[in-house]
Amino acid sequence: MVENRGPELQAVCSAMVSISFISVVLRCYVRSRIVKAFGWDDFLMVIALLFHVMFATCAIGGIHYGTGRHMKDLSNDNIVEAMRYWWLCYVAYCWAMIFCKLSIGLFLLRITIRPLQRWIIYIVMGLTVFTGLVFFFVTLLQCNPMSFFWDKFSQTGSCVPIDVIIALTFLYSIISVICDFTFAILPIFLVWNLNMTGKTKALLVPILGMACVASIAVLCRMAYVMDFKNPDFLWATVDIAIWSDTEQALGITAGSLATLRPLYRQLAAKLGISTNAGGESGKDTPKWYGGPSTAKESKRKSLFNFRTLMRTEKGGTIKERDDDYGMGNLQPIRLRDDLVEESQVEKSEKGFQTWIVSAGGKSFDEEHDVPAVPPGKITMQKDVVQESERRSF
Repeated sequence: MVENRGPELQAVCSAMVSISFISVVLRCYVRSRIVKAFGWDDFLMVIALLFHVMFATCAIGGIHYGTGRHMKDLSNDNIVEAMRYWWLCYVAYCWAMIFCKLSIGLFLLRITIRPLQRWIIYIVMGLTVFTGLVFFFVTLLQCNPMSFFWDKFSQTGSCVPIDVIIALTFLYSIISVICDFTFAILPIFLVWNLNMTGKTKALLVPILGMACVASIAVLCRMAYVMDFKNPDFLWATVDIAIWSDTEQALGITAGSLATLRPLYRQLAAKLGISTNAGGESGKDTPKWYGGPSTAKESKRKSLFNFRTLMRTEKGGTIKERDDDYGMGNLQPIRLRDDLVEESQVEKSEKGFQTWIVSAGGKSFDEEHDVPAVPPGKITMQKDVVQESERRSF
């Protein structure tokens, strides 16, 4: 019986493409329909998905001709076609990872203010592109003529020593892991000084730092890189193909999941599930003086009721009447300083780049759905003036 690992590779490719495809579709829905701020990071992730689909398609096409089987069991024509598909997988992998890392970097730039942190992201993005392009061109041009990589039966040519490819693969993998963990650690500093509860920060950091998930596949693949030396290439390199496909899927999926929180909040609201970050779900509010509460209080963040708004423009300070914002019925206006959940476009339309809420020298970041006031009780309301500056970073 002929040994064949092709079905194993095909199953992995099919599963990984399905997962990454679903995550990108959901991302596009959130960015275009919910927050209405489809940006370059989303566009680049779509391109990364297309190259991932190309990788999986070429891998499955190679299986048809012999990828996953011993080369002694294959005809020369099948070996040529299988090796051609392997070469195309090289190309697709390089570009999928370049666009994926660029997308993650641009996403983090959306929520980064401090110049040092922005420079770190730019450096990581530049390093990712540089190493990705070096790996791409070396693997693309490793043989002369180029077609000698897959057709060593009908022509003569030469290729760079395989040790060079192995060394470059290790170098690329190490840099990739460093970049991934940089993207994973940076969100800790991004949310450290935000006006959020500790629990909210603890939930937000893993979401923003999911980029390091792809490094798991990179580390696993490094154990098989030496298989490039194996003369039985199509059989021996199946594990490299599996972990390369997994790396792309994890990077694309993790980078997309970080943008899906608005969808979760929308679904939770429709299902009546609390998205409470500051307390237990469904917990009653403290009793009114003299009687029990008749409604529930939910704590989220950055939602306030304002009677008067002030917006600072370059030309001076402009006061807005309540009617300008539909405030006659005291509907809450959302003011937040994180760009994860609110549309950058929405903020720009209201004249804000960074939103800062302060009163009495203190900043506030929680919201309260005010419970119904029982008859006969007394409530006190304070008018708050909110000032913000429109700044460009």
